[in-house]
Amino acid sequence: MKKFLMIVRNIVIITIAMTILIASIRKINDIRYRPKGYDPSKAYNAKDLSRYETDIDGVQVSRIIGDYMNGFRLLPEHKTHKGVLVTFGGSEGSPSYEFAELFAKEGYEVLALFFFGMDNQQPELVNVPLDFFKEVLAYIDENVDPDSDEKTPVTVYGASKGAELALNLAVIYPEIDNIVIMAPGAWSFMGLPKQYSQKMYASWTLDGKEVPYIDMSKGDLKTVANLFLDFLLNRPIDYRPGYESASMNDPNSELARIKVENTKANILIFAGDDDKMWHSEVSAKIIQKHRPKHTEVHIFEGAGHIFALGKYIYSPGMILEMGGSAEANKKAAEASYKIFMENMAEWHGKQAGDGMD
Repeated sequence: MKKFLMIVRNIVIITIAMTILIASIRKINDIRYRPKGYDPSKAYNAKDLSRYETDIDGVQVSRIIGDYMNGFRLLPEHKTHKGVLVTFGGSEGSPSYEFAELFAKEGYEVLALFFFGMDNQQPELVNVPLDFFKEVLAYIDENVDPDSDEKTPVTVYGASKGAELALNLAVIYPEIDNIVIMAPGAWSFMGLPKQYSQKMYASWTLDGKEVPYIDMSKGDLKTVANLFLDFLLNRPIDYRPGYESASMNDPNSELARIKVENTKANILIFAGDDDKMWHSEVSAKIIQKHRPKHTEVHIFEGAGHIFALGKYIYSPGMILEMGGSAEANKKAAEASYKIFMENMAEWHGKQAGDGMD
């Protein structure tokens, strides 16, 4: 009996010691990676409409809401370029409003759109209906350059999961002339529910059916174990090995690959070779391999996932590793924006006259 009690006591002592150790490591990592002056009351919330500046000099901003469509129309007072740019953010759920604002100030009409998370949309990045873009195209047909007899050029921009969305849309809708994708995936990956679930969901649906996707549980055990330790110890989470492993090991990999060879759109791709979210530079090369014509790829040395962001994204209890050095990300952001602008000028030409209705 005494031996048994000693074993129980030792187990309890070890458990308490391990709990204290893990809690200490988590606290140390939280302090280490927490941004200076971090205010939890100002944590990022893509659904908070007050964060989107609508009083922009020289640009009329209006909310547009349809059956599923939801976002902003940014119409320059003096629209100098034909057609429209449609922008999507990533898994954070934003409409990539900062990019939209930059281009609107340059004379482009922009639709900055949410694709999930708003009241009339899927509440999370799960089973988002790609069919919603029919509504966007109908809006463009009715409202963008209504007096022009020429075809309205349509460019779609997306970052990360938004790039995955843009690539899928370009394959489905021939009305899309150009896409610009930042840190893309060459495959459709599984959906991202807010709460952990053992059940896997698609990110996208089409005609009510799930779009084939890479199942992240198909990654190798070592990768899964490392990811568990990242969560347990509050270390910066490097998702890349999991995405790489799953895309290689999932037997449905080719089925889940986005069939870029079936689009006629021009494709402009930006990626960093130090992306720690997923293997975007590998995806860029795969996309170009399957669709070499009219595909332009720019891979920036030492840059991470999203160039405008830092190496890490902090939130209490979770630190995401984005990759890239500050200097490399800055250079990549400046170079990619210049290339983006040059391509937009070529694709959308010049338009004289007043852009206001």
